[in-house]
Parts: sequence; structure tokens; C-alpha cells
Amino acid sequence: MAGSDHAGSSTGQHGRDLLRTELFSDAVLAIALTLLALDLSVSGYETGHLADSLGESWPSYVAFLGSFVFIAVMWLNHHAAFMQLRTTTAAFLWANFGVLLGAVVLPFPTRVLAEALQSSNRADERAAVALYAGIATLMGLSWTAFWFVIARNPKMWSNPDSAEVWQKALRRSVPGALGYVVAGLLGVLVAPEIALVFFIALPLWRRRTGALLARS
Repeated sequence: MAGSDHAGSSTGQHGRDLLRTELFSDAVLAIALTLLALDLSVSGYETGHLADSLGESWPSYVAFLGSFVFIAVMWLNHHAAFMQLRTTTAAFLWANFGVLLGAVVLPFPTRVLAEALQSSNRADERAAVALYAGIATLMGLSWTAFWFVIARNPKMWSNPDSAEVWQKALRRSVPGALGYVVAGLLGVLVAPEIALVFFIALPLWRRRTGALLARS
């Protein structure tokens, strides 16, 4: 009887640890989205020329949209992963912090990219694209570590037969990260506008990982 009580207490603690981690992660991602919105502003326009100023600020809107979709997909995939877990490990917690680090850093290259696009200076635009692509690549690799830790720890899975699903998530994360390398190279060597298309499209492609988990 005592052994049963201990087992129940242990299971309950694991569940609480998982819930605390998810709630903390949700709060961090929400703050990251808020920080993105803080960079949306229009200033310095002449009276009667607000419409012109808004039109000239289109790069800020595109950069915001791309990063908003990026973090939104992060949350969806993150949520889908947690729905398939039953406990955490120390390695998983650190991998999760790696994912969150990328989210809180993303507003910085987003702001740099928006300002560079508004400057209409091609050298600045290419540098900003390279910065964004580099940070996005590191964010993608943090997801590779995230999926790797889960795939190597069956005791974390709520479904003991889900090994194939976690392996697929791990395999998909690698080209997802490398896609930003390609985007950065095209943006620097060909045209920054090409990189912008990739920056918006790649998160949507990565969303398929979360959808895969949700169906398992």
C-alpha cells in the first residue's frame, strides 16, 4: 500500500513538473510576441502625410509578420509535443530553454531587418538578412536538440509506441534549420526580397511537424 502511494505521488510530481515547464514556456513565448509588437510604430511624419508614412513602413509589417508566424508555429509545435509527454528530464529542460532563448532573441533581428529594409541600402539589407538567417538557423538547431532529447528518452513519452513519430520530428528539424541557411545565402548573394519569402514560408513548412504529433 505504501509502495502504491509512493508511485502515485511520483507520477503526480512528474505531471506537475511537466505542467510547470509548459506554463513557463507559454509565458515566455507570449512575451516574445509582445516584444515583436512593440517595434511597430510610425513616427516623424508630417501632418497630413500619415498614409504615406504608413506605406513606407511596409518592411516593418513584413518583418513582424514573418517573426509572428515563426513564434506562432513554435508555440503550436511546442504544445503538440507536450501533449505527447508524461514527464521531463534535466536534459529536456535545458533543451527547452534553448528553444525559448531563440524566441526571446528573435525580436532583435526582426527590428534590425525592418530598419535595414526601410533604409533602402542594399549592403545593410544583406547584412540584416544574414543576421536574421543566422539566428533563425540556430533556433532551428535548438529544435533539433529538443527533438533529439525526447527521441532518446522513451520514459518521457505518454505513448510507448511513438518512437517513429519522434524520429520523424527529429529528421524534419534538420532541413528546417538548413532552410534558413539557404534563405540567407540567397538573400545576400541574389536579393534580400527572396530571403523574406523564405522567412515567411519556412515556419509554415515546419508546422507540419506539430500536425504530425497531433495526429499520433
